Amino acid sequence: MAALGKLEDPLFNWFNSQSNPPVAIISDFFLGWTQHLATRLQIPRLAFFSTRAFLVSVFDYIWNNVEKVKCLSEVEFGHLPGSPVFKQEHLPSLFKLYKISDPDWEFVKDGLLANTKSWGYVLNSFDALEGEYVQWLKTHVAHDRVFNVGPLSLIGPDVSDRGNSGSSSDQVLTWLDRCPDCSVVYVCFGSQRLLRKEQMEALANGLEKSATRFMWVVKSGTTQQQVEGYGVVPNGFEQRTAGQGLVIKGVGTAKVGTEPQSSGWISESLWVELGFGRDSGWSHDIGLAYGGWPVSERQALGG
Repeated sequence: MAALGKLEDPLFNWFNSQSNPPVAIISDFFLGWTQHLATRLQIPRLAFFSTRAFLVSVFDYIWNNVEKVKCLSEVEFGHLPGSPVFKQEHLPSLFKLYKISDPDWEFVKDGLLANTKSWGYVLNSFDALEGEYVQWLKTHVAHDRVFNVGPLSLIGPDVSDRGNSGSSSDQVLTWLDRCPDCSVVYVCFGSQRLLRKEQMEALANGLEKSATRFMWVVKSGTTQQQVEGYGVVPNGFEQRTAGQGLVIKGVGTAKVGTEPQSSGWISESLWVELGFGRDSGWSHDIGLAYGGWPVSERQALGG
């Protein structure tokens, strides 16, 4: 993020060189430095949050109270609706990695805090689910320009294949064509989550014993991580389940979820199931079953 911040001056010069420059900036909340750019250009900036309003509210508090929060074993958010309490280890990993006085991390912190100065918020949420937290944000930023545009989803016939290094999209669809409708469970923990050896073994054991058709997308780790068992499919699993399931080495594709053979989804995040995840987001929209297995701290916050 600090490296991207070096684009501020070139972008400022580009804006000023245009006869008809853009009149507003919409940027991801991780690019908070663009708020400073918008201020220099005297144009409005909207901060886009791909996650839920609740997590945005949590982010606001912890980054405004870093030293206090870092010293607590449990953090109480008494100012938020419901007064939630979270253990230190359940706070966002970005916050736990933060190093006070480190220039790069101070840049990250400054950018996240700058989001509150943006002209408006765009959230991947909806009022029926998070109305009280959306209202809290409106009160907190002292304006009503907090817009819900969710649930955003990658569903649709024109969704591009996001890549499968072990199986092509055609191979996947050919395999699905041999399966009855509503018979295949899609298993994917996203492009960022790497399961430990014991987690891989437990998941493989469960899939095999279930006798249910499945498509398991496996993220592979580095050579050293694979030596330690991270992201490694147990020996013999693919051979024993050859007629039952398909293992894909690489990144999942949302296309699979829209196929009639799909019966459900197994992932780590309820937010993905509701259609907010970066990796898919289809089971809520088309009525599929969902099984969640929280394997990281962000799930405690519903991220």
